[in-house]
Amino acid sequence: MFSPVGGVGVAVCTHARPCSGRFAQPHSWRSVGDASCGGGVLNSAGGSVLGDSCSACVGGTALLVGLRRACCDAPASRVRQRRFDAFRKLAFGGGASGELASEESVRQRFEEWTEEADQADAKDTDRVVGRSALTSKIRAAVEALEEGLVQRGTEARILFLAAVCAEHVLMLGPPGTAKSALARRLVRLGGPSALFFERLLTRFSVPEEIFGPLSLRELEQDKYVRQTAGYLPKATVAFIDEIFKANSAILNSLLSLVNERVFDNGSGREAVPLRCLVAASNEPPESEELDALYDRFLFRLRVRPVDDDGIADLVAAAIRGDTSGDGALPLGLEDIEDLRAAASANVAVPSDVVEVLRGARRLVGSCDPPASVSDRRLGQAARMLQIIAWTNGRSVVERADCVLLSHVFWAAPEQELPLTRWLTDSVGRNRGRQIAAVLGGLLDRAEGGSVSGEDARGELRALGLALAKEVKAVRHQQSFLRDSCWLTLQRAVQLCNDIDRQLDNLQAAGPRALLLEVARLDVAAEQGTLQLYVSSRRARAELVWSEPASAAGADAANWAAADAQFNGAVAEEDGDEAFQVGKHRGRRFSEVRRDDADYCRRVSQQVSDGKFSKDTPLDRQLRSFVAFLRARDGPLRQVQAPEERGMWPW
Repeated sequence: MFSPVGGVGVAVCTHARPCSGRFAQPHSWRSVGDASCGGGVLNSAGGSVLGDSCSACVGGTALLVGLRRACCDAPASRVRQRRFDAFRKLAFGGGASGELASEESVRQRFEEWTEEADQADAKDTDRVVGRSALTSKIRAAVEALEEGLVQRGTEARILFLAAVCAEHVLMLGPPGTAKSALARRLVRLGGPSALFFERLLTRFSVPEEIFGPLSLRELEQDKYVRQTAGYLPKATVAFIDEIFKANSAILNSLLSLVNERVFDNGSGREAVPLRCLVAASNEPPESEELDALYDRFLFRLRVRPVDDDGIADLVAAAIRGDTSGDGALPLGLEDIEDLRAAASANVAVPSDVVEVLRGARRLVGSCDPPASVSDRRLGQAARMLQIIAWTNGRSVVERADCVLLSHVFWAAPEQELPLTRWLTDSVGRNRGRQIAAVLGGLLDRAEGGSVSGEDARGELRALGLALAKEVKAVRHQQSFLRDSCWLTLQRAVQLCNDIDRQLDNLQAAGPRALLLEVARLDVAAEQGTLQLYVSSRRARAELVWSEPASAAGADAANWAAADAQFNGAVAEEDGDEAFQVGKHRGRRFSEVRRDDADYCRRVSQQVSDGKFSKDTPLDRQLRSFVAFLRARDGPLRQVQAPEERGMWPW
């Protein structure tokens, strides 16, 4: 027979019951014929869909198999269809892992525990103030900054966040990537009276180019005073290109001007109105004497040229010309001052966020080469997190806000990728491994027959509820990522995808994948076959998890090792390794494939021509990279909005 379930056509054996529950909805269907269990699951032509026999039939209950998509009319039905597809792929994609429990029973158990966790563990209302008019103004301001620019959404948001925080930005990248254009647009924050100052420094630049000429009239009176009107000491927003080429005379004056917002002019000290200094350089400083100035820039951005996918948009934007307006932004300087005061007074920084700050500092300190995070930078980062939470309508900083520390804590470019991955994992960090350890002890007793079915079900229910709460907590963090006004949609989708992979990684005791296993075990215990089920699964080396990772708050080196183990397992599964040598050291194959098409074509051609055939680390790595490229035909798919691709189905 053919049974409609949640917008999905399902061929089932004749023993299966029709599905009931919230996934069952009326639809219009495209008939594909009947199926029977007399020797396999059959399609409309009478051929076998899944094999020679229906191995899912156990105890009069059959596993729903032979999934086929059918026509759906209502948009809501399509949403349910995507959710059910995701559930089926996760819960029963492993074949034998679902052989004992019926799909309907497992799904109902999963939903029951999830709904109970939603009701029993609701978030405190004071953590979410609600979407405010302030958030809308910030979104409008960011859109005005990036108007007419291509693939500069992240840069526009970080620059505006820096201005809101009254901090400074260092942009590392080649010339011609719209760095000065973004800084020039930022001056609209101060209205028509704001002054924009811009200079390109060389090793021969003199202080007069930056701070103004000496006043001849004052010199006649034996006073060493500069005429600062129209120069950096009077600017609201400034852009200085190749800032690290400045000489010591310029650097010494910049330190106090950038940090304390004062300028020593003659025998007096003047306050400066500088809101944000945007500096640019092709590479970070190498001399230790520049470290003090380098540390004054809270935000550090790596700006890359537009990739191949954005060429068409870039050409169209060049033809249209500069379409950005010159009016004031929706937020003014007075609004920002009030915003910062309100965030400082009303936003709390909880202990789990403090642990993320502590762990991130230890992580960059353990990198090679190691980097230190100054006390000043830590304090600035905490104030930045308060502002991020407040502008997103919250009175408490969440772990999801910490992903923006990837633009704050690294000192060398090669530290950015490990730090970004670690921060992403910290957003989805959960107690899955600890719960898996408890579950492993229960399964040992169940396999040995030392626990009754009723007692086992009680423990499994408690574990299921605990896992459902962990999943809910991570989903809550994902919602903050999607709603953040400081993240582009593409970046938010990418982060949520990475966290979903962490939730669904059974080998790493991902709580959502583990919850489905517990649901299967509970159904087996209900049928009175738990001991047999556990024994058969463990005979296939299943239901076994690695040792639990170190607890929250442990040494960041142990955290990094656990993350590296997780990332390595994922990379081993899909071939997406990390470069160990060469120009792309530290980056994953997929990132290089996406960002450097010329490199991919050149290396592929060279390997095809017989080069890199030696047994050296570089040659082995490039051969693996080319194999990774050949396994994936065509460019990566464009990132779609969540509602378009059924993201976050739970």
